[in-house]
Amino acid sequence: MLNRQRILTQYPWLRPSADAVGVVMGDDLDAALTTALYLHTHPNARLIGIYRGYETVLYSAASWEEVLHAVWLDLDIYHPACRSLGHHILRLSPQDQLPGLARSCNLNELAGRSVQQDFTQKYPLGTIHFLLWLYRLEIPELPHAELLIWLADSSYINGQAESWHKKRPRGQNPPRWVKGPGFRWNVKRWLYTQIPLQSLQASFQRIDTPDFEEQMERFQQKVMAPAGFQQGNGQVASRRRKLSGYQCQPAKDADIRAYIYRLLRFSCTQTGWQVRLSQLAPFETPRQLSGERKIMPVTAIPEQDLARLLRQRQVFSYVFQSRRYLNYTTTGIAPVLPR
Repeated sequence: MLNRQRILTQYPWLRPSADAVGVVMGDDLDAALTTALYLHTHPNARLIGIYRGYETVLYSAASWEEVLHAVWLDLDIYHPACRSLGHHILRLSPQDQLPGLARSCNLNELAGRSVQQDFTQKYPLGTIHFLLWLYRLEIPELPHAELLIWLADSSYINGQAESWHKKRPRGQNPPRWVKGPGFRWNVKRWLYTQIPLQSLQASFQRIDTPDFEEQMERFQQKVMAPAGFQQGNGQVASRRRKLSGYQCQPAKDADIRAYIYRLLRFSCTQTGWQVRLSQLAPFETPRQLSGERKIMPVTAIPEQDLARLLRQRQVFSYVFQSRRYLNYTTTGIAPVLPR
């Protein structure tokens, strides 16, 4: 089991407190739930930035330096000044030395997962599930809270014994849906041996049932869609009704400030968590820093030299999206890292 006290000691910025701290969040449902809970447990924390599409940081802070030293939620940032909380695979091998992660907390890092070690046992849930466990908070007893929390990062689909996957066979266009095994065994392993929380364990027993999928379908159709949130083009769908993850990422032409504020309000309404207006910085005329998002095959990474590649390409954020590909964003500002 992960050691809660050790995590809070190593990453004191995660411990609930009245400290004034800047927050930068991702732009999807998991990020909104995670940010809502963080602001709820840190009443003097303030949202000062949004990382849109892993390409552009929009921020209201007076300087980029202030943004760098903020807490980045549901994001994996590679810079020694950043305190980020994320859950994707970041390490090619256990031997990688990655100074850009010095202050960042990552679920797969905590559990020793990498591309080359226990990749199939990587963290299968959302950041919000980890934060609930870390803060010893059960799922709120409100009508839609359970559904919304399991919707984050398609977690309920990962927790089913079978699911649908979007595949693009060679030479075939468009892609087609193929049914295959889910990751229920891995979700169960994490919920019972790494981040045990009573309400999540109880929910886990229901997420692979016809009744749960029926409730989720009604929730998506009757609550999420009328609220104007984007369903997105998911790569996985549920076992019985082919329901998508519904990650709520904004459209490219959306007013990002208005959209994110609406998503935060919705998350708070459904969970009962409180975020004050004073915790939301104005974004009428935000500054921004844009980068370029790229994909490269893992085979192109020099052996035992991931850190050098990240430094040379001025990588600001990245994840191994699979065993085969590295997805990363360059910003044009190289992290200050040792050579």
